Amino acid sequence: MLSSIRATHRLRVLPDASVSATHWLQEVRREMPVVNREVVLPVPRERAWELVTEPAELETWLADEVDFEAEEGAPLRIDDREGVVEHVEAEERIVFSWGDSIVEWRLEDHPRGTRFVVTEHRIAGERVVWGLRLQALAHATALCPA
Repeated sequence: MLSSIRATHRLRVLPDASVSATHWLQEVRREMPVVNREVVLPVPRERAWELVTEPAELETWLADEVDFEAEEGAPLRIDDREGVVEHVEAEERIVFSWGDSIVEWRLEDHPRGTRFVVTEHRIAGERVVWGLRLQALAHATALCPA
């Protein structure tokens, strides 16, 4: 439950929609399943940021077709799912909404490289399986370190 509250307070939206968006997240968070996954990437944070923000890199582990720009308000498309980038802290954190989910990607320093943490707040069941995606990313970075 704490991760839901933290994500609610840290989510940045446009001033004209901020009250309704925050109210909506608080209203549904009890019913919203949360999925947390993480993997340690054997690369420095700068390289990890490239892996999670550059479409060509995302297409090696996330999906076949990715349109993505790490800029607040930018549209994103991952295969047939569309969404919007809500918040970006360079080399630290990205929050985006897509379908019936709010997703946070966070990078943290780790003795063996960079920890990549995915937290997805789902309103409805979805078909994305983060564990498999993160395993693919871990294998790709092991083969091609910085």
